[in-house]
Amino acid sequence: MQQLKTAMITGASEGIGKCFAEIFAKNGHDLVLVARSADKLEELATELSAKYSIKAHVFAADLIPSEAAKNLFEQLALEGINIDILVNNAGMMQIEKLDECDIDDLNRLIQLNIQSLVNMCYQFVGPMINRDQGKILNIGSIASFMPMPGFAAYGASKAFVLSFSEGIAEELRDKNVTVTCVCPGMTETKMLSQADGLEKFIPGFLKADPMELAAEAYKSCMKGQVVYVDKLANKLLVQWAKHYPKWMVRGVNSLLGRFK
Repeated sequence: MQQLKTAMITGASEGIGKCFAEIFAKNGHDLVLVARSADKLEELATELSAKYSIKAHVFAADLIPSEAAKNLFEQLALEGINIDILVNNAGMMQIEKLDECDIDDLNRLIQLNIQSLVNMCYQFVGPMINRDQGKILNIGSIASFMPMPGFAAYGASKAFVLSFSEGIAEELRDKNVTVTCVCPGMTETKMLSQADGLEKFIPGFLKADPMELAAEAYKSCMKGQVVYVDKLANKLLVQWAKHYPKWMVRGVNSLLGRFK
């Protein structure tokens, strides 16, 4: 069986996506880097190509439009690039109550976090099955396991990602294609720092370093683990959310949300 050589990472221009690019390159994978910012991607591609002697291709694209995944798939096919590992990292967070939110931003969040991820999986899983190998890594969240008052749509979108990932992992169980859903807690990225002051209320032991997270997520993906939750504190939090009454989990999360 040939090596799983080429990894495509969406949302690769910054944050966890940029760290994923570093980790995959460090482990000898060629890269396809996708995000809206061509300049940032080109700079990253040049840096990683020189540092790790790998090939790095750049595709500047907004993945929100419904046809974006299909267009990207066709572009890659024209260039003869096969994707062995798909990392669906692109995502949005919106911390606002439903009645106070910008509905256009809310729709973009749902389209990117859910529709785009599904479309990307759909486009690239077929060739993986035909080649009898491949891996998909989807980025969920500890919010996948519990309701999140104050950013309900974000939490719900990540619950979808977890459920969808587990479902297709079982569908693909006999196809030699694995699906991993990585569910990090709060990670020290630009997304968290811009989250309406939420960052200062998160204890340090709950915050993950994005490079360490990417390294552990990479290992989980390569092992074919279906669900990965980082950090002991997050694992305990997920177990608490699973086993305590729903009304209590909702209430505690709502109370925490009032302090942001």
